Amino acid sequence: MSGTVEEPMSSTRQGAIQSMTGYGRAVKRTAIGSVTVELRSTNHRYLEIEQHLPSSLTALQGRLAELIRSHVRRGRIEAFVNVQLGSEHQRVVTFDEPLLQRYHAALVELNGRFGLKDHVRLDHLLSLPQALTITEDRTPPERLWEPIREAVQAAVRELVRARWREGATLTADLRRQIRSMERHLGAIKRRLPKALAEQRRRLRERLRELLGSGATVSTGQLEQTVALVKEADVHEELVRLESHLTYMRQTLASHQLVGKRLDFIAQELIREANTMGAKVNDPVAVQHVVDLKGCIEKIREQVQNLE
Repeated sequence: MSGTVEEPMSSTRQGAIQSMTGYGRAVKRTAIGSVTVELRSTNHRYLEIEQHLPSSLTALQGRLAELIRSHVRRGRIEAFVNVQLGSEHQRVVTFDEPLLQRYHAALVELNGRFGLKDHVRLDHLLSLPQALTITEDRTPPERLWEPIREAVQAAVRELVRARWREGATLTADLRRQIRSMERHLGAIKRRLPKALAEQRRRLRERLRELLGSGATVSTGQLEQTVALVKEADVHEELVRLESHLTYMRQTLASHQLVGKRLDFIAQELIREANTMGAKVNDPVAVQHVVDLKGCIEKIREQVQNLE
């Protein structure tokens, strides 16, 4: 029997970015009873499938995991399978007729030995040890596999649809954060010439104070001033941040397993933002850096949920 989901899916939907959180449930009713399957998905570094099946169905775990794995590539999946058989399949009553015959003969003999006239009734016999046994119906796993397979397929489809919806929401929010970061970077770039000019002015005044009002600035002192101003230049960090944001946009458009890659980009973003924050000495630019970091933190939180 097939181990893949039968519902056709478009290539766009197959490639859509999924969240790692979702829920799917399906019920399959058959002549022998009903099968209920629940799938719960949460964040995980890799794909981990935890199955909760009746002990009599453990032989089906491998095939059940393969069904899930065919459409889910990352996350912690909890699969719950509950089988409710019809009343005629739930319990089997068995009478030990040879043992009942021996019980009956023994009770008749005792009645005669003690001169009793009591009749041996059926309830007497059934109350004796091991006269009857009640066992759960051990329906072969293979007989239950088809309804279980159909229920798992339906639950997987619902789970994946939920993960798609959540993934689309997260992707839209990530793109909003990227646009917001680009606005802050643009504001910093526009502010930077004025901030550097102000920095040079303050350094020049400070240098004159140190040298005295009538002193001239030496070449060595000018070079020191230039070095100090260069430390405040964050052009390199701006270029890297813009490059990382471009790469993040490309990654979101690739429709691949993006979670780990986006997490790495987010780490690079926060590193560059921290360096820029340490260099900038302008209150307006500093506020934009703070807001920039806020966007990055939101991105880092969101990408943890993506497959």
